[in-house]
Amino acid sequence: MMNLAMILQTMDQIFTTLIFIPMVFILYCRFTGFHKRTEKSRNLYRLCLVLIGLFLLRYFCDKFIYTEVNYEKLSGGMSPVIKAIFYPNH
Repeated sequence: MMNLAMILQTMDQIFTTLIFIPMVFILYCRFTGFHKRTEKSRNLYRLCLVLIGLFLLRYFCDKFIYTEVNYEKLSGGMSPVIKAIFYPNH
């Protein structure tokens, strides 16, 4: 179980570190109209939008819901995935 938590923390760290790549791609598409050219570029644009939406949801949960102040309240029925991502030190 400890290895799974470490894998999830590593994946989360990589995701939060490399999220700027889809953001730059979306900015490029918005300024140039690249996402309107082919079906492949439209699908890539949509995938980047989904990734950024997931990042914003993760950031919101990290900063407003799963904070250190709320740990005692939420620790009763917390899943191991949430514990591994939002509370790595506990």
